[in-house]
Amino acid sequence: MQQLQSNQAAPVWSFFEKICSIPHPSKHEQALADWIMNWAASKNISCIQDKIGNLILQKPATVGFEQRTPVILQCHLDMVPQKNNDKEHDFLTDPITPIIDGEWLRADNTTLGADNGIGMASCLAILDDDSLEHGPIEVLITTDEETGMTGAFGLEAGALQGKILINTDSEEEGELYVGCAGGVNVNVLLPYEKMECDSADKAYEISISGLKGGHSGVDINLGRANAIKELANVLANLNGAPFLISSFTGGSLRNAIPREAKAIIVCDEQFQNSIETVINTLQISMRVKYKDSENNFTINIESCELPTSVLTHSSQERLLKAMLGCVNGVFAMDENFPNVVETSSNLGVVTQQNEPVGQFAIQVLVRSQIEEDKQQCATEIAEHFKQFNGRVAKEGNYPGWTPNKNSAIYKTMETQYQTLFGKKPKAMVIHAGLECGLFSDNYPHWDMVSFGPTINFPHSPDEKVNIASVDKYWALLKATLKAID
Repeated sequence: MQQLQSNQAAPVWSFFEKICSIPHPSKHEQALADWIMNWAASKNISCIQDKIGNLILQKPATVGFEQRTPVILQCHLDMVPQKNNDKEHDFLTDPITPIIDGEWLRADNTTLGADNGIGMASCLAILDDDSLEHGPIEVLITTDEETGMTGAFGLEAGALQGKILINTDSEEEGELYVGCAGGVNVNVLLPYEKMECDSADKAYEISISGLKGGHSGVDINLGRANAIKELANVLANLNGAPFLISSFTGGSLRNAIPREAKAIIVCDEQFQNSIETVINTLQISMRVKYKDSENNFTINIESCELPTSVLTHSSQERLLKAMLGCVNGVFAMDENFPNVVETSSNLGVVTQQNEPVGQFAIQVLVRSQIEEDKQQCATEIAEHFKQFNGRVAKEGNYPGWTPNKNSAIYKTMETQYQTLFGKKPKAMVIHAGLECGLFSDNYPHWDMVSFGPTINFPHSPDEKVNIASVDKYWALLKATLKAID
């Protein structure tokens, strides 16, 4: 990180390095919030934490800029905790280790937290620099964005006085975002019955690992494999060998494409060779199927300790049919914006609960720019799981952000981008859940735009941020704040 201190965006990198040093996964952000509050107090910057956990900081206008339109800079406090399977890392206690890799900054086999740590660092850098020219500024740092948008949902009306909101949570330099998808969670409890194992049988763990995963909105159209779906397909293709499932788990976050999944099966030892043959054949087929999007995955089988129980035949059949039949991926593309997904779903998490009753907890995240399509897709998925006795709840619904063709802040930022870089930025809608949509209920008068540096593969251990793009992002942010009337 020391090399980056000479870059144009040196103040941003300095704060980002500090952010990386303080663990802040979703639901566990208070240590970072405490550091920010203490830092603000040392700088005589007004900072409060509301009852939901959001931070609101204020900085007065530069002399001569007092009558400019007040602006809110907005980011979120938490990061997605994902790591490679062979990496030992405790996101609750261990810092993130940034590594300069050519033109990129990445982490050591974990998510980097550039989503939204770079945005947060830039907001703090603006507050810290008294040489910058700008009107009145508020900084809103929301809590728990990645797992439930809790801070945005809980933001009270009247807490902020600004009229323009600049969201810093986009991930492609040169693009200004004027709209985003809404989302809804389809949460399923799929019951199962179990029975005792035959003590003469053997147990085997079948696992899929090494998939790229990624952001379930931004990366959903890249043709990547879903580990949960692929593992269900593997098991469904073992029908030539009588086996029973003891456990089935996969994924870790509803908004991340599952990278890993595993199951424990039990069968007579005589079928081990035929199962291994089928798995090897399926692995070859998968490599062909995903030759353009996946290059480092494995399907592995190894002996393990015999469990005490397995699913009944009927429960196993329901589980596999439920997993295989759950729609996953892109439903429709946006006709108004090239290469932008309009509606999608992500089968993100399957966990297994044995007590007090046996049930699989399944999380599916549905996204769409169109509210009606989002609800229809969620309903179709819910009805699918109900066929298999699943208890379904649609939860955490949040609205999309409808583009404003007359946005003054977009026009200001477009002009500044063209002045700085000699070309116009692209107006875009993102297939992800920016918090802008949620703010509209309590703050319908806000004029909003979202932008950011180039971040590839967020929500996965491959996450990386382009270093040069941070320089351009920082220059545009400073120029825009100065130019706002």
